[in-house]
Amino acid sequence: MNAAALSMELASPELHFPTGFCCNCGDLDCAAAIQETPVTRYFAIYGTGNSFRLTLPVCKGCRKTLRRRPSLFFTRTLVFLLFTGGGFLVLFGLGKSGQLPAWMSENLLPIGIGLGAIATLIFYRLRRASPPRTSFYQPVRIKQAKVRFESVMSGPGAVVFMKMAFTNPDYLNLFMNANQDAVKAGHLAVVKA
Repeated sequence: MNAAALSMELASPELHFPTGFCCNCGDLDCAAAIQETPVTRYFAIYGTGNSFRLTLPVCKGCRKTLRRRPSLFFTRTLVFLLFTGGGFLVLFGLGKSGQLPAWMSENLLPIGIGLGAIATLIFYRLRRASPPRTSFYQPVRIKQAKVRFESVMSGPGAVVFMKMAFTNPDYLNLFMNANQDAVKAGHLAVVKA
């Protein structure tokens, strides 16, 4: 057991994923594929996580999106810090060699931060989905999952509530209609990602 994170793979609850079209772009030429969907909760430095295997209909062009997990706040912050650090180091090197104007050499940190912000914006702008695709990342996400375990130390887990988000509004409506009983019973919530 890892002290930093405890992870458990659970069987997905009884959900029906309609197979009429791709859950990302809406293409009719699609096949079922598995998406590993993690849900992690952090408590200070300790994290617990569950991983769900969802069988989703995807076309050939969207299959690779199933492997790309959505970028979270901490990931975006890390990307920003890396670009900022890289920009600062380049400016620092140019400043030491005397290739920068004096005003730039005196303001390396603010300029590095500005370059990091611009580079981060460009990086994520390039990772946007191009229509008809609705997401560059996983098109179906689990926002929240409440799991009940048989016993504290071991035993199988059962999902008592799940909140799912979809990037494709047409597939969201189709999924909600196919799982109306779970939604009405309060075991499932469905939202737009």
